[in-house]
Amino acid sequence: MLPNLFITTSPEDLSDLPSKPFHFQPIAEKDDPEILNLLCNPVRWFLQCQYGGCNCDFRHLAEGNDMEFAPPADWCPEDPEAIEATKAVYDILSEMLAKGYKVDVVDLWVNNSLESIVEIDVSLSKVNRDSFRFFENRKYNLSI
Repeated sequence: MLPNLFITTSPEDLSDLPSKPFHFQPIAEKDDPEILNLLCNPVRWFLQCQYGGCNCDFRHLAEGNDMEFAPPADWCPEDPEAIEATKAVYDILSEMLAKGYKVDVVDLWVNNSLESIVEIDVSLSKVNRDSFRFFENRKYNLSI
């Protein structure tokens, strides 16, 4: 799994955010050009979990499941740290959108083709903080 790709028009240095259960790493021009072509906004980041590398420590649904936003359920326990990390990302997304910046998020596996990425429109006014999660092979076009 790759880190989530976080694409925005915000000039804010996200690597300077106070300690969070995640961190941002700039995407370098030397990174995969095919991935860079997918990213429309000028400021590009890898969104990584607190342990580095991948996005495995966020709330996440693999392809093949019903891709619906829903809060954690008792019948399918989720890691409390993953839940809190995902809520913290939601807060950052909401804050940036409220400031008027465009923000997109892409969730994909390392060896997936870019043709497998499906774009979806996600309004955070319709998806609450407790229900937000990432979907494999999806590019979120976010709005308030």
